[in-house]
Amino acid sequence: MTQTAPEPVAELWTYGGLRVGKDGRRLYAWLDPGGEELLFSRTGRMAVGSQYTVRVTRDGTVTMHGTPEYAGSAADEATRAPCGPRTPWRRPRLEALRAERSAARRNALDEALGPLLELAAPLRTTAGRNALAAYVIGKLHSTWGSR
Repeated sequence: MTQTAPEPVAELWTYGGLRVGKDGRRLYAWLDPGGEELLFSRTGRMAVGSQYTVRVTRDGTVTMHGTPEYAGSAADEATRAPCGPRTPWRRPRLEALRAERSAARRNALDEALGPLLELAAPLRTTAGRNALAAYVIGKLHSTWGSR
């Protein structure tokens, strides 16, 4: 006999705002009816401190199904208190972490382009520059096509 997955149940949760995961990723906090903070990597655009109807299953882990729907109310002051003040500084931190990752990728690309730029520097004619560009693009294109 096979065991079927539990059916999702509708619960009233409060959106708690942004959090920063251990790896620097953006996480979205939700407070369940028992006040436990649960973190999810994806969610829609929600208002901090507002209540939403969320379809969930609880079978050792909590799984959110679909997109939460606005329940038409804000949580009481006691429930909303931990949500707001912790959120404002998180967005700048997330943006700083994203900028650092982006800069690291650019630095790696700049390092890889260094020898190519040295080869390109002495080229004085458009034909020579075009030939080098075509050669590089051809190599990139053939690498992408072979995967």
